[in-house]
Amino acid sequence: MIVAMTKVLLVLPSTSYRNGAFVLAASHLNLDITIVTNADTPSILPPNRVYRVKDWKIDDATFKELDKLRLDAVVAVDEASVVLATELSQRLGLPTNPIDAVEATLNKELLRSRLSKHEIPQPRYIEIQGHQHPEEIAKTLADAHIRYPIVVKPTSETQSRGVSRANSYSELLQAIEIASSVTHKDNLLIEEYIDGSEHALEGVLVDSELVTLAIFDKPEPLVGPYFEESIYITPSNLPDKVITEAKRVVQRSCRSLGLWTGPIHAEFRVTSEGQLFLIEIAARSIGGSCSKALAFEPRITLEEILVSQATLGDSHKTLQATQKRSYSGVLMLPTPKSGILLSVGNLKAAEATRFVTSIEITATVGSVVKAPPFSERYMGFVFAVSPGYSTTLAALRRARDIIEIEIDDLEL
Repeated sequence: MIVAMTKVLLVLPSTSYRNGAFVLAASHLNLDITIVTNADTPSILPPNRVYRVKDWKIDDATFKELDKLRLDAVVAVDEASVVLATELSQRLGLPTNPIDAVEATLNKELLRSRLSKHEIPQPRYIEIQGHQHPEEIAKTLADAHIRYPIVVKPTSETQSRGVSRANSYSELLQAIEIASSVTHKDNLLIEEYIDGSEHALEGVLVDSELVTLAIFDKPEPLVGPYFEESIYITPSNLPDKVITEAKRVVQRSCRSLGLWTGPIHAEFRVTSEGQLFLIEIAARSIGGSCSKALAFEPRITLEEILVSQATLGDSHKTLQATQKRSYSGVLMLPTPKSGILLSVGNLKAAEATRFVTSIEITATVGSVVKAPPFSERYMGFVFAVSPGYSTTLAALRRARDIIEIEIDDLEL
């Protein structure tokens, strides 16, 4: 008897660091793979299994071809493709989150509004228009009882692009100018600054129930004026009581939004008094190449867990996945200034650092790189694993000190 292979459609953004990881995961699971992508580069799959789209729109002819494949699941690889993957799943009659729930996670003001209706602990906020008179904005802040320091954000950018802290009225004007310069939308978000440690929760929803796969600490304080990501370490050093509260808040947030299946990435802050504030939540897994810092028993990757749950209905694999008994961390290499990248040096010496397992440089020599708050891409990633939290952290910091990044002083 011939058993038909399970069929998965992977929606791959051209800008994702993780396309290969998802294709490899699907291959390991022995799935029949089809790809939708906005990339023009060659694919490892035969041309008849790759559908190229523009502006993330599927024309009727392409949809008819996809419909004929009788797919079992559609999997978004990164945030850029999550809306299209959700729309395709709905049109194909496959299980997926409501489109409005997914769209709410992609708009910071809409997210705050939806969560506030369910009393989710989060920063106080207001929405403004970039062209509003500054004195009118200052009055709106006062009426909302939001005091300095504050954080100004575009509503739809990622990777902390355009996000900055303001400690005064003059800095507020500068922060509004920065946020407005990186977005085509006029509306901006202003939030109270939450003074505390920052953390990330990685999980997956199985029939509306949150399964927490990992909690990351961000051991280097993100205090501004810009918020460039630096180091993630897991497992977390947070007290069990706080971890339990984080899981509870993220679960409540998912239900408030209407999310019930698939990956969840949430970020939160914890004050010195132990109070927790949700900063963001997304219907996707961790970005960049950070998923490589996660390793689960029995010898499975995060991508395999997500593809398995989506295609095979394998909640057992999700529920049984446990992190390996070690401290794993990832360093996102900083971009010290904007310009033309000339070189990234001393990599062999950095790789020789005890407990460093690998280094991945993702920026191309000769390309334009942008420093915070205008960063669009990560410079690269350093990974480390050790038996201790402090030794993993020290290894990542040591590697960062060794690596030399040379950038031409080009005015952008």
